[in-house]
Amino acid sequence: MTDVSEANRKVIRITSDGLLLCFSAFFADLGYQGVSALFPLYLVFVLHEPIYWYGVITGVAFGAGSFFAYLGGLAGDRFDKKYIAIAGNLFIPLMAFSGLAGSLWLSALLFILGWWARYFRTPARRALLTHVTPKEHRGYTFGVLHALDIGGGMLSALVALLFLALGTPLPEILLFAAIPLVVSTLLLVPVRRRTLFQEETPLAGSEAGIGAPKADRTLFVLLLVAATLYGFSFYNLGFPVLTATGGRGATSGYELGVLAFVIYLGVSAVSGYALGAMKLSPLRALWLLGYLPSALGSGLMALCVFFKLHELAFYLFVAVLGLGMGAVETFEPTLVSSLAPAARLSRGMGFLSVSRSIGQFISNLVMGVLFSVSGFAPYAYACASALLATGVLGVAEARRASRWGRGAR
Repeated sequence: MTDVSEANRKVIRITSDGLLLCFSAFFADLGYQGVSALFPLYLVFVLHEPIYWYGVITGVAFGAGSFFAYLGGLAGDRFDKKYIAIAGNLFIPLMAFSGLAGSLWLSALLFILGWWARYFRTPARRALLTHVTPKEHRGYTFGVLHALDIGGGMLSALVALLFLALGTPLPEILLFAAIPLVVSTLLLVPVRRRTLFQEETPLAGSEAGIGAPKADRTLFVLLLVAATLYGFSFYNLGFPVLTATGGRGATSGYELGVLAFVIYLGVSAVSGYALGAMKLSPLRALWLLGYLPSALGSGLMALCVFFKLHELAFYLFVAVLGLGMGAVETFEPTLVSSLAPAARLSRGMGFLSVSRSIGQFISNLVMGVLFSVSGFAPYAYACASALLATGVLGVAEARRASRWGRGAR
């Protein structure tokens, strides 16, 4: 570990290790986001399975993913975070083979195992990025991470669109995802950690919760509650993809569905980078620019389906959803990095992933059932859940300002 002077700290915004971690995320999403966009189409239109099976599969992937996120958080605190991240990354390519299985159960298994591996590596990677980034630039760095992360996903969806235009079968496009996922793992290998900023994390070396200010402990708990509620609204983008293709029974128009995925990821990437570069309060930005736009996006999509508005309106509302997601992915980990003790930072990131994935488990199950009945109901449900998450953090900020002092935001 190298000591960094105060003068140099103000110059460093993102270290070389930080760039390697961010570009690893870029190539990871360049792989598996294409799978995320195409898997529901493969399941419904190639295997001819009911839509509710997609909800069940993604529910299991995300719900049980909370357990693997917790394990990954524990492992990241006990063992080398770099190698925990590499270990998880190695198994994500399993989802790329889901299109070759030809059966519901084997395709589902490969898809689920790949997502579980992703959940396992995420807490350690986030904690590692925190340790190689100065505290004052963590919002910026997590914004860069999200921009490259989702930018890779948008490029993945664009490549999928190109392959679809060329008439490439869905299983072959899914298999393409394995290549960038391997590159993502290779980029983790040269991370050296020559400069660490562990001392910038509060309560370094302490046990979680011991000696932590009561305000920080309370806010951390409220953040996890809000993240869980937001998770209840955080359905897989496969549902809007299916909506954009024409809903149940559609046999063509894959490109229209994938286009919704491209718009969502593109707006999310730009907003994550732009918002992360601003000097914003992570707490206020999370609920005002993250959870609230997510609620509005889902609510507007529900109205779009109910009133049968033009498809351009649907794409516009998908963009609003992407704006919210960009803020959430930037400011949730930024806020955790300022509240969790350094000795258990990876575990703190793990708790964040657990909270989100528990919500996603319920969300995708509910969305799958509601989507089979109505195109309006699932998005209305997601809107209500995101509004609850907004309210929790809005109240948390108000209490923090009135009872614990305005300087502790």
